[in-house]
Amino acid sequence: MSSYGQRAVSGTPYRHAMTTTSEVERVLRDQWAVLRAWIEDERVLDHASEPSGLGGWTVGDLVVHLGFGLRMVADLGSAAGREPIGIAEYVAGYAPAQHRIAAETAGIAASARGAELRTVDRLADETWQALDGGLPDVVLGRRGPLRRDDFLLTRLIELVTHGDDLHRRLGPQRPGPLVGAAVALVCGVFAAAYEEATGRPPRWRGLELVRVATGRIATGDPAVPLLS
Repeated sequence: MSSYGQRAVSGTPYRHAMTTTSEVERVLRDQWAVLRAWIEDERVLDHASEPSGLGGWTVGDLVVHLGFGLRMVADLGSAAGREPIGIAEYVAGYAPAQHRIAAETAGIAASARGAELRTVDRLADETWQALDGGLPDVVLGRRGPLRRDDFLLTRLIELVTHGDDLHRRLGPQRPGPLVGAAVALVCGVFAAAYEEATGRPPRWRGLELVRVATGRIATGDPAVPLLS
């Protein structure tokens, strides 16, 4: 068994603090390493053909989507001279693109059937190669120009949100795959976006905030979900 369980969290309160690019990248790499080990050690793909609880995606589809989302780092170009948008505005562009994202994920998942781990390893390797080669301070993502750090935070949101999806799918009695620092950074992003939209801090903390902000928990609050 890997050591990921020692760093896994459930409902960890966040600290909203300034972070450096190297810190965001370090946490992203650490969260991926823990999540990847957990998928293998907990035999998540024994359930590959079962529903994930997210639309029509199977568990195998969702695992492949993790690698697909991470791999977007390798596709980034320079947005030098363009004004970067904020994370909240960037992630708001996910909903209109959900059908495209689903179709692309389905295509990769179909070709990776039975070899999901090898596929996500390859996609992750391309991500780290791109980061090792260096990225511009302002990058051009699919939804517009974004600061490098902020784009990496969008990838961290994907890993934390879907890592939690998989954990809940397998059962809360199983060890979890999330790193405390990753949950803290993601909660900081969601808390800031909520406060910007409403003028008040959110009443939720930790993974409850992640689930509310991404539409996993309904609250009746018209300001959420922030991302769905």
